[in-house]
Amino acid sequence: MACQTETPYSATLTPEPVPSGWSSWLDQPVCGPPCWQTITPGMTSKEQAVSILKNTPDVVITYDGQYGLSWDFTNHTDSGEIRVAEDGVVSTIWLGSISKQKVFLKTVVATYGFPKYVKPYDCREGKCSTALIYPDSGMFLSVFVSNTGSSRNPRFEILADTVVNRVYFIKQGLENFKKIPDFQDYDLLTEWQGYGKYP
Repeated sequence: MACQTETPYSATLTPEPVPSGWSSWLDQPVCGPPCWQTITPGMTSKEQAVSILKNTPDVVITYDGQYGLSWDFTNHTDSGEIRVAEDGVVSTIWLGSISKQKVFLKTVVATYGFPKYVKPYDCREGKCSTALIYPDSGMFLSVFVSNTGSSRNPRFEILADTVVNRVYFIKQGLENFKKIPDFQDYDLLTEWQGYGKYP
């Protein structure tokens, strides 16, 4: 891409340690996004997902309902959730962490490269939850950044050491991201322009 200015991170850099529940996505993936632990949005049924999670080490299912399920990792700081569509097929997977051991954007970039789009989706009280979107992979990251603009016209900065709060897996394609209700309130969808200020 013409606006890509950074040099991709070298494999010789010492990788940052990641919370243990996230290692199944960053360090030791069984499959690539949007697949996680062989669960794939748009393909895997809820029943199959439950069976896979019950046989996944370090995972304890905490909720199992008609339209979703939740789990904790046994480290007690990482968790995940699956949302299920009306047809009984997995629609979304997310992983999150409240560990003091943070995952930085540069760590994700070292594995998956740079996102294609940036979109704030919940701005209030001087902060913005912001999605960093990988539409071809069916993945996006959620980061929480300071907002120096207004709630309707946010201005924020994305840096290499921006903390990643969650990772989401959905069906591939930008159109599938745009269908998610949480992301329809803000019109701003900006192409990735490197680390720095947005928009």
